[in-house]
Amino acid sequence: MADAQTSPYLVLARKYRPRDFSTLVGQDAMVQTLGNAFKQNRIHHAFILTGVRGVGKTTTARILARAFNYEDASGRHPTLDLSVEGEHCRAIIEGRHVDVVEMDAASNSKSRRPM
Repeated sequence: MADAQTSPYLVLARKYRPRDFSTLVGQDAMVQTLGNAFKQNRIHHAFILTGVRGVGKTTTARILARAFNYEDASGRHPTLDLSVEGEHCRAIIEGRHVDVVEMDAASNSKSRRPM
């Protein structure tokens, strides 16, 4: 058998997860609001993403992290145009960026009291 390098198994939902706002489906109002905020240089310091399982909260948060931490040759500046990968984008996509920590309330619930 040949020594073929195989990539680790990746769930289809993660393999085909949207990576920028242009491929994000169902969040048009939020993308429009963010676009207006970016144009006016009035970006809020916090966002709350709510909804049932599978609506895209984590995906949206990852794209937001890329948008807020975008840096290219011209310097660090937030942008909605993520068509060109910035310096920090790869690390954020792969979940290894030092400044972006994914916190999942469903799996980090050790502090809850039993009912």
